[in-house]
Amino acid sequence: MYRKLLPTAILCSGAAYLIAMAAENLLLRWILKPGTMLLIIALALTAVPFSRVYRRLMLAGLGFSVVGDALLLLPGNQWFALGVGSFLIAHVFYILALLTRRRPTLARLLSLLPIIAYGVGLLTGLHDGMFASPSSGSLWIPIVVYVAVISVMVWTAVLSGSRSAVIGSILFFLSDSLLAWNKFVTPMAWAGYGVMVTYYLAQYLMARSVEAPRLIPSSARIAGSR
Repeated sequence: MYRKLLPTAILCSGAAYLIAMAAENLLLRWILKPGTMLLIIALALTAVPFSRVYRRLMLAGLGFSVVGDALLLLPGNQWFALGVGSFLIAHVFYILALLTRRRPTLARLLSLLPIIAYGVGLLTGLHDGMFASPSSGSLWIPIVVYVAVISVMVWTAVLSGSRSAVIGSILFFLSDSLLAWNKFVTPMAWAGYGVMVTYYLAQYLMARSVEAPRLIPSSARIAGSR
């Protein structure tokens, strides 16, 4: 019964985090940022799973995301790099999970081309901004590796055929793109809010992808066919 309340709790916690950001309340941010993710983990943990292996791998990815969230709250490029590393591991687990339910078709395989095009375009835009600062330039290789891995994650989500995973992975890429662009190219006052809204939606959808499809009872199918 309480599981039905989790989406509302996630929404309220995520909204409260945005308010804490606006109020610049660091204590509440430390509580609510990982706290919202723990609620999302609870959603995946209590689902009737599509596959237990898939759920375990997704939970590992969500867990490393919590670590990444905490690291990104700390100031300094060294913590940013560690946060990127934690999310990199999270994406590897997501990839492994999504590969267990791959359903390749020609269209899905070809989706890699626009994903690569977007990743290359993003890196091209980030390059000059990052190398304008020596401290940011040192992060170039980790960022290139990260963009490559998240691109693969999006592609494996498309191959899986899971609508939740596809939309979630795309939102994740958009969230990280906005975060990187705001940090290294053009600071934007609203960027932090955009990053978190797309991020929480992404993680919520990745957690929802754990759920087994709901089967329509045979009696309902018969009635619907009349």
